[in-house]
Amino acid sequence: MLSYAEFKDRVMNEFLDYLPSKYKDCELKIHEVPKVNKVLTGIVIAPKKKSRKGTVMPIFYMERLYEQYLETGNFESMMANQAIYLEQSRSYAPKDLCGTKLEDYVDRIVFQLVNPISNLELITRCPHRDFEDLSIIYRAITATGKEGVSGFLITNELAESLKWNEEFLYEKALKNTRRVFPFMHLRIEDMMMKIIGENGSGESVSKLFPDYDKMSAEDCVYVITNRSQFYGSSALLYPEVIGRVADKIGTDCYVLPSSLHEIIVLSAKTYSDRNKLVSIVCGTNAKHVREEERLSDSLYFFDIKERRVRRIDADDSMAS
Repeated sequence: MLSYAEFKDRVMNEFLDYLPSKYKDCELKIHEVPKVNKVLTGIVIAPKKKSRKGTVMPIFYMERLYEQYLETGNFESMMANQAIYLEQSRSYAPKDLCGTKLEDYVDRIVFQLVNPISNLELITRCPHRDFEDLSIIYRAITATGKEGVSGFLITNELAESLKWNEEFLYEKALKNTRRVFPFMHLRIEDMMMKIIGENGSGESVSKLFPDYDKMSAEDCVYVITNRSQFYGSSALLYPEVIGRVADKIGTDCYVLPSSLHEIIVLSAKTYSDRNKLVSIVCGTNAKHVREEERLSDSLYFFDIKERRVRRIDADDSMAS
């Protein structure tokens, strides 16, 4: 088996040989790419001749390739599969990967919430603003579909080149996020049924959850995400979205950051033990949520009258 250093050298020297002839005037370049909760080694396929400013280039990640190689031990097969994947991804990525104008995606700029402690390097490289104990950064979404979601992070360098300041990005994302990723909410039982159904079960919700129709409004627990189930935690930035759920429940609510992709809303009257809820959030993050999808170990409070989200401490004191 190749060491990581040996593997990296071979990829940089040989990968272009696996690609079609249209990449003959391209080269591989290495860039450190801050991702959520980690930094990856990005490999960019770029034209040898200097391209115009503000273009989208194909990129893949060395660490993920190496993981695939360790699973199979076959370098040539892994390289060929990556080349095929790169070509297939063009069907839902921008058609002209080496010539797409980034300005064209101004109406596809969306919010992404991240944990600032786990993403300090990422945040310093991007326009951002604080929200409670979290940070807001921005992405431009190039495509959504059954194959997944593709897009790019808006870095300081990119924003400066396009003259997009943080206030401009915020206003665009505020309008765009709920349009690009329409929010949805459903009871946690229905979410579980959706997951079970995708795995082939034909069981009914009433059979698996006998008390489903007997639960009072205050006892119901809801999940808020979006139709793509991608970065749905940005619902925290839309009090009216959480408010619709709180109105169904009929009380002030606690909001649990389940992951980057969804939040959980439940009655602060029925589920009143804050310490227990914080313990649930921390335990779930540690045992069941992948590191790159963790948002926060905090607990949030939605005031049904003030229509506002605030982080709170488990000891019952409101966090400033």
